[in-house]
Amino acid sequence: MDPGLGLSGNGAALVSPSALQSPAQAAFPAGDQTNWADATAFLKAACDDMTVGELIHGENFSLFEAMSALEIMDPKMDAGMTTTGYKTVDEAIEKGAAPVDLTVAQIIDVMDHLFSCEATWHKGHSLAQTVFSCLYMLKLDRTAPNASLHAYCKITRATCSLVRAAIVLSDIHEEEDFVTFGFGLPLDAEGDSKCLASLNAVEEVLARQLRGCKGQAGGKKKSTEEVEPLQDDPELEEQFCEALLCRLRFRKSLYHAFLYMDKPLGRGSEMARKHIARALAELSTMRASSAFLSARRPTKKSLGSTSTASGQPAVGFDESVNRRLLAPTPPRSIDILSWNETLNYFEQLLNDLNRICSLSSELDLEDLLQYIVDFQKSQPDLVARARLQLRLLQDGKLLGGETVTDAVYRAIKMQNRPTKEARSMHEEHNFLDQCGRWMMQLIRTMCTNPAWQRRKLGRFIQEWGLLLEQAELSREASLRKGGVGGNVEKTGWTDDAGLGWAAEVLCWVVTHFLMLGFELELYSPNEYCMVYWYLDHALMTLMQYKLVKERRMLEAEFAKSGDTSPESAKKKGKKKRVGTIKPIANKDIRFTPSVLLLQCHINLCKGLIWMLAALTADRKILHRETVFNSELERFTQRFELLHKIVVPEPMTYLDYREATRQRHQSIKELYQLSYDHFSAVQQHVQELNQAVTKASKMESVSKTQRMADIRQMEQVAARNRVVLQIAHQAGAGDNLRIENLLPFSAPGEFDPREGVSCFRTFSDFTTSGDGIFLDRRSQFRF
Repeated sequence: MDPGLGLSGNGAALVSPSALQSPAQAAFPAGDQTNWADATAFLKAACDDMTVGELIHGENFSLFEAMSALEIMDPKMDAGMTTTGYKTVDEAIEKGAAPVDLTVAQIIDVMDHLFSCEATWHKGHSLAQTVFSCLYMLKLDRTAPNASLHAYCKITRATCSLVRAAIVLSDIHEEEDFVTFGFGLPLDAEGDSKCLASLNAVEEVLARQLRGCKGQAGGKKKSTEEVEPLQDDPELEEQFCEALLCRLRFRKSLYHAFLYMDKPLGRGSEMARKHIARALAELSTMRASSAFLSARRPTKKSLGSTSTASGQPAVGFDESVNRRLLAPTPPRSIDILSWNETLNYFEQLLNDLNRICSLSSELDLEDLLQYIVDFQKSQPDLVARARLQLRLLQDGKLLGGETVTDAVYRAIKMQNRPTKEARSMHEEHNFLDQCGRWMMQLIRTMCTNPAWQRRKLGRFIQEWGLLLEQAELSREASLRKGGVGGNVEKTGWTDDAGLGWAAEVLCWVVTHFLMLGFELELYSPNEYCMVYWYLDHALMTLMQYKLVKERRMLEAEFAKSGDTSPESAKKKGKKKRVGTIKPIANKDIRFTPSVLLLQCHINLCKGLIWMLAALTADRKILHRETVFNSELERFTQRFELLHKIVVPEPMTYLDYREATRQRHQSIKELYQLSYDHFSAVQQHVQELNQAVTKASKMESVSKTQRMADIRQMEQVAARNRVVLQIAHQAGAGDNLRIENLLPFSAPGEFDPREGVSCFRTFSDFTTSGDGIFLDRRSQFRF
């Protein structure tokens, strides 16, 4: 539409005089004082001359604007033109849609529905259609005569303000995660900081009334204090008091928890945990009150489809009252979470917040990154991830203590024995500063949702790879300047602690990048073998750097204590020898849980690679060539990003074909090779279990996740060994019966006449008398 055209209130088309002027004069936009002229006859004449498909537009109107344009004043395309519901909150109040004089049952329904609206807002819907669809929230002063409802609405508004401020400050959300726009609604109102005063007063009255009810039930004398009952039936007074009191106490504990989590340096973590524990206790009481409330007011709907504990609709809500505040976009229907879904959401949120508050402030960078990965495996929502990011990075400092650059320096120096530095001090500081900045960006990225996390990790891989190459060029120049000849290995850097640490970080990010593809289900069945192969290559490179780091740290430890070899620590009473440190072999290194976990992952990858190769050679898997792209093109599409970095060493499609080609190995040997790797997994899992049990400094979140990984890897290894035995006993090309047990798999994905057609990640197998069944109900993922 031409910028100079408009529409009047009665539907008549108007044109601004500026639209009739020359382009130079029309460059000035119309203001409030513009006199509009009736252009209806002009537009009607233009429409009569136009045929179907023609459009009158300005020079700046392109195809992009045509695709993104919306037809205003059409109820199907413009949310502000919806004719149903109330147009303004004042109209709704005048027609009695939000009465203040409510029964206690109606008050509880309003609280419950507002509670469900808040959870729905956390899930990514707009504030105008969720929390502020409550008419009482829009006109909070009207609820002053109703003390309990007024206190509840006021502390809800204050809590929503804290949540929104934390999410905006963390800046890790995307459009699909959360809507931060306030639409001009009264979210940050004056006096919310004193919301606890009114709530404490109401809580004290209800608590006194509850004690009186329990005293009368126990046969004690009636209290001399005059307290107005909540309703007329004395037998139901105690249950209503408990139901109302637990909801107010939950709001109070949740608000306190957010306040204490905002304190710097984690000083409020202990108090926040106490309030989180209280909130969980009150949440269980709210869940228990559902039986009483739903029994009194029976409804045909179940609690799984209603947003209140009683199952009854709440008064004082209208999601269309704020439609004029929304942008001119198509109407978006909002499905408010059910009561059970709301309770489950806040229960998980509180548990996630409790894990964040219990985070130790003495973690190094490696353990911190692994902690974030383990925390993300529970699929936390944005509110918890935002709180985690704010806890990890406070004012640019790691856990509120040292800067990230200092943490990087400490991680490098922990493994660095006295050596001759090749780089100058200026180059060293520049390298550390860049590592610190990108490490801070990595921590923020790890707190985003998995889809955006993988996308942003791709950029991080490229930038970190460039940082490594620049540091290597600087190092070579310094070596040549110092008269040191020879070429420096570009894939090792085992003689430089700083570059070795940076290469290890890059390998870790690459492995995590590839593993996220399984979680997001980005890989097709035909790509599993190549993905496992490249993942195995990245894991082997990461293992190499980890072993070098562990060896260097052990040598530095012996050098500090004066020992010359690992055996000298075991010999007592023998005079220490002074001299060079004896090289430490891999068998002398004390493997940490992270190294043992890498060994398990490497053996799982190798076992699955050779299992896929054996089943393919035995004609148990039939690969279908697609007409859209070849295997070479799929390999390039998946790993083109990793070819732009130096570490891990880029591997080509020819390398993949050469590595997986079975030249001198029979099908029986391939089955046996895969079987041996799965057997090695079970051996390493036992060692990992012992190491995790003895690890006293490991975070509870990471320890719990390691135990879950151990159980999953044991199941995967054991079941795949059984499958290999049965598949080998079947004849070449014999069909294996497959039963698909996952609901999200597309129909026709498996064809029993063609055998096994695909695998997903570390698929589990079970057997029966009729054949082999692919059980996908319990899949293992890194």
